[in-house]
Amino acid sequence: MEHEEQKRIWEEEHKAPLVLLQMDSDKVSSSVEEFFLWLKSKRSDLTKVIGVEMCCGKGRNTNWLAKQGIHMSGLDFSQTAIKVAKERAEKDSITQAQFFVHDVTESWPFKDESQDFVLDCFGSTDIESGELRQKARAEMLRVLKPGGYIFLYLLSTEDEFHKEMIEKNPAHDANAFYHIQTGKYEKTFSEEEVKNLFPTLKVLEVKRIKKLAEFFGKSYNCQHFWVVLEKQV
Repeated sequence: MEHEEQKRIWEEEHKAPLVLLQMDSDKVSSSVEEFFLWLKSKRSDLTKVIGVEMCCGKGRNTNWLAKQGIHMSGLDFSQTAIKVAKERAEKDSITQAQFFVHDVTESWPFKDESQDFVLDCFGSTDIESGELRQKARAEMLRVLKPGGYIFLYLLSTEDEFHKEMIEKNPAHDANAFYHIQTGKYEKTFSEEEVKNLFPTLKVLEVKRIKKLAEFFGKSYNCQHFWVVLEKQV
């Protein structure tokens, strides 16, 4: 798959949600809410914390974290998604969130070591090649302060729906598939892959989040990865 094709499919998905209806929601992901509580236990003054979310979509997580007092930025290559994210921030009088139409596989619009944390909530799932995922990870590391955190929420190879999709329509690389309905690429991760994503960072938390997710009117068991990593000082 070409990168421009993945971007086109996502733009259409944001214009008329079909596959990932939860991405159209304005409610924060429960995984991000849990990360916020974790962060609150580590940082006494969140008003001085600066964070960025890659692949932020319509801003549900970025805006919510900004409401909690964190200075947030959101990046997404979808013009439709960023337009909605900005409109939601304005509607809710959120002043501590800024949004950029930006491809996270290219150089991010932030200085080196400027962010206290980077949020990857299913962002890596939708980058369609190992080379481009590595470029995004390099930018995550570049902008992260020493002592800062990377939060990962990733699809698992044990998620029922995604296992089914991999069997029906496997993609060009391991543990990935193309959506039968849209052609969109999605990547799931094995435990070994998660361990090797950021070998230079310290692993602080790794959990499996068991939940039910609905796809096309049917419920599936999921075991997503919930991971917090720290950049060493």
